[in-house]
Amino acid sequence: MELKDTSLINQNWKFNLEDCNGDIFAGAEYDDSSWEVLTLPHDWDTFFAPDKDNKSGAGGGYAKAGTGWYRKEVTLKDEDVKESRYELIFEGIYMESTVFVNGKKVGGNNYGYTTFSVDITDKIVPGKNVIAVKVNNSKQPNSRWYTGSGIYRDVYLRKHGDICTNLFGVKVDTNTVTDDGTLATLDLRTKIDNYSDTDKDSVIRWTIKDKSGKEIAATGASLWIKSKDSAEAASMMFVNNPVLWSEKNPYLYSLETRVYEGETLVDRRIEKIGIRKALFTKDKGFVLNGEQVKIKGVCLHHDSGLFGAAFHKEVWSERFKSLKDMGVNGIRCSHNPPAPAFLDLCDEMGFIVMDEICDEWTLGKNKNENYYSDKPSYGFSQFFSLDAEKELRTMIRRDYNHPSIVLWSIGNEIPEQGYASGAQIVKMLSDIVHSEDSQRLVTSACDNIASLPAIATKDSFLEALDVVGYNYVGRWRERAERFYEDDKIAHPERLFIGTENPSVCGDRGDYSLEGPNNTNYTTATLTHEALWRFTASRDYVAGDYIWTGIDYLGEAHWPRRGANFGAIDTAGFKKDAFYYFRSIWNKDDVTLHLLPHWNFKGDEGEFKQVLCYTNCERVKLYLNGRLISEKSGAACPRYGATQSWDDEMRRYHPTTGDLHLSWDVPYEAGELRAEGYIGDKLVKECVVKTTGKMSKLAADVKNVGEFTFVEISAADENGNCVLNEDSVVAVKYDDAAEFIGMDAGNMLDLSCYKEEKRAMLAGKLLAVFRKKEQGSRATVCFKAEGLSELNIDI
Repeated sequence: MELKDTSLINQNWKFNLEDCNGDIFAGAEYDDSSWEVLTLPHDWDTFFAPDKDNKSGAGGGYAKAGTGWYRKEVTLKDEDVKESRYELIFEGIYMESTVFVNGKKVGGNNYGYTTFSVDITDKIVPGKNVIAVKVNNSKQPNSRWYTGSGIYRDVYLRKHGDICTNLFGVKVDTNTVTDDGTLATLDLRTKIDNYSDTDKDSVIRWTIKDKSGKEIAATGASLWIKSKDSAEAASMMFVNNPVLWSEKNPYLYSLETRVYEGETLVDRRIEKIGIRKALFTKDKGFVLNGEQVKIKGVCLHHDSGLFGAAFHKEVWSERFKSLKDMGVNGIRCSHNPPAPAFLDLCDEMGFIVMDEICDEWTLGKNKNENYYSDKPSYGFSQFFSLDAEKELRTMIRRDYNHPSIVLWSIGNEIPEQGYASGAQIVKMLSDIVHSEDSQRLVTSACDNIASLPAIATKDSFLEALDVVGYNYVGRWRERAERFYEDDKIAHPERLFIGTENPSVCGDRGDYSLEGPNNTNYTTATLTHEALWRFTASRDYVAGDYIWTGIDYLGEAHWPRRGANFGAIDTAGFKKDAFYYFRSIWNKDDVTLHLLPHWNFKGDEGEFKQVLCYTNCERVKLYLNGRLISEKSGAACPRYGATQSWDDEMRRYHPTTGDLHLSWDVPYEAGELRAEGYIGDKLVKECVVKTTGKMSKLAADVKNVGEFTFVEISAADENGNCVLNEDSVVAVKYDDAAEFIGMDAGNMLDLSCYKEEKRAMLAGKLLAVFRKKEQGSRATVCFKAEGLSELNIDI
C-alpha cells in the first residue's frame, strides 16, 4: 500500500537493552549519545546465543528477551506542524509496547503481531521531535515458538490533513464474475475521517489500472462527513475482460483512491488488488475462479533464521521462490498475522493464504511443553477479553484487500474446543469476522476432533465454524487410517481442510538410522505419503497445510534451538524432503533426486538404502556403471480404495504405491547414477559421488535486496561438494561491510548468529552481509583450518 505523504523511518534509531525507573528514557532532552545506532527492522535476540537458563525456555528458543528502548529524532517544518496531522504506524513490535513523543505517552499495543498507529498531532513541535518506544518482552515464557524482541517490522510517519482516508479504510470485493469471464463487478468502500471542527463535503474517485498502467475502469462518489466523525463512501465498478488472480497467474491491478475537498486533492493512496472468486464446497473442496484447486500448503512461523523475527521482504522472496519451486501453492500464517509485505509476496507470487489471529483465547498453554496449562500462563490469553475484538478487526481490515487470503482463522489448537464455552467464543469471533467480511469463511485449526472423550472437540464448536480445520487427522486411534472419512459420512455438508499435518522431519544431510529428535531417513516420508494419497484422491478435502515448509526457531528442547520439521532449513538450504514434495506437487518440471550421500568409508559391502524422489515414470539406478535395476514410479494419487467415501461397504486393499523408490545397494565407493524416463525418453539424470576430503572453500554469491548472501560450500579437489563435511569456517571483512550473521541450518549449533565463525552442516554454510554505503566496495574473507583463504568482493 502506498499512502500519500507517508515516509518509511527505519533509519538512525538508537537502542538500549535495559529498562529505567519510570520513563526517563522517553524524555526529549535525555542524553542517548552512548546508545547503539541501528536500522530497523531489529530483533535484539539475534545478538545473543540461546541460553538454557533464559526464561523464554524451550518454546521461545531460549532467547534472551527482556526490556529494551528505542529513540529517534524527527525534524518537522513549522508550516507542517501548524497545518497537518501526523501519525506513527508500527507494523509489528514484540511484545508489549509503549510509544512516547517528546516525553509524552501517545499509545502502544499489547499484542506483538498486529499493526497499530498512534496520532501524535498534539505532541509534536516545530523542529526536533523525539520518538521513544519501550518494548517489554520480559514476561516469559509467553509463546510456544520463537517470537524475537523489539521493533521487528517497518515503521512509517504519515502526514495528512483534516480530511483523509482511514488507515485501513479501503475495501474491495469481487461481487460477480460472469460465467464466460468477460465482466467482473467490484464493490468499493472507502472510510473517510474528518478531524476538523466543521462538517465536510468530499468527493472520492477510484481508478483501476492494469500492469501496463492503462486505466481500465473508474467511478466516484460524494460523501458528507460530520465534524470529528467518519463516513463510508460506496460505489460499484465494472471491469471488462478481467484477468483473474490465481495461484498460477497471480495478476494484480492497481487501485488508486483519491479524496477531494472541492477541487483540492487532500488524500491519495494506491494498493494492489486481485479479481477472483474463491469458494469452498462440500463436494469439490476449494474452487478458485470456477476450477477445483487442491491446496498444497505449508505452515510457516515468522522468523527467518539468522535474521530472527526481523522482517525483510527480499529475504522472504527468496524463501518463497524455493517454496514455489517445490510446488507449494498455499501458506498458513502460523499462528499470528504476518508482516503486510509477507502478504504482498503471497499476492505477487500466487499463494493461497490462511490468515490466523492467535494461538490461545481465554485458556493459556504451557509454552515449554506444548500442552494446555491449568496454571497462569502469560500470552494472548492474558488480554484476550480486553483486546481480542480489536486485534481481530485490525487483522481483517489491514489484510482485507489481499486476494491471496481465502480463509480467516480465529485460532490454533484452542483449549476451549473441548469445553461447552468454546462454541460461544467461536460464535462471538465468527460474528466479528462476518461483520467485517461477508465473503471469506471462518475456520479454526482443531487438533482434538476425534481425541479421547475427555478432551475431544465439542460438536457445537465445530458446527459454529464455516470450514472445519483438521490438525493431525491421522493420529486418532482406530480411525487414524481413515482420516476424514468417518466425519464425511457423519457430516456430509461439512467443509473440510487439513490445517496442519505432518511433513518430513529431519536435519539436512543426517542419514543416521536412529537418534534423538530425528527420523530414520528411510521411513521419514511414509506418514505424509499415506495422508497425501488420501487427500489428493478425495475431492471434498480442500487440501492440506503441512507442518512446516521451513525450519523455525523455538519449540525444541535443549540442546536444540529450533524445530526441524521443514523441507527447507533456516539458512534456506533445501533438504531431501524438498525434493520429495517437489516430486508429488510440482507437475510443471521433472524431479529426480537421490539420497543419501555416498561417503561411507569403512562400510564397504554393507547395504545402504538408496531412495529416489521422482515424478518420472521409470528410473534406472547404476552403481559405477553397472545397472542395479529399473523401477517404476507410483503416480499420485494412489491409495487403494475400491469404492467412494459414501458406499455402505468401504474396502481398503494394501498397496505398494509408495511415493518414492527404494533400492538396497551394497556400499562401494564411486558413483551412483539415476536415469529418469518418461515414456521411452531419458528426461533427467541425477548423480551422487563419493568425494575426496575437503581441499578448498567454494562460494556462490547472490544479491538479495540490500543484502549479499554468500553460500559457502566444502569442495574436494575436483570441485565436488563434500556432503558430510562439518568444518568450522571463520570470516573477516573490511569496514565497508556490515556483517549480519552466519547460519548452516544446524539446530544443535548454539552459538550466536553474529559470531564470526561457524561450523558447516552437510558441507554448506550461509553468510550474510550488507554494504554500509551503496556504491562502495566491500571485501570479505573466509578461512577453514588447513585451507587457503577465500576472498570475495561484494
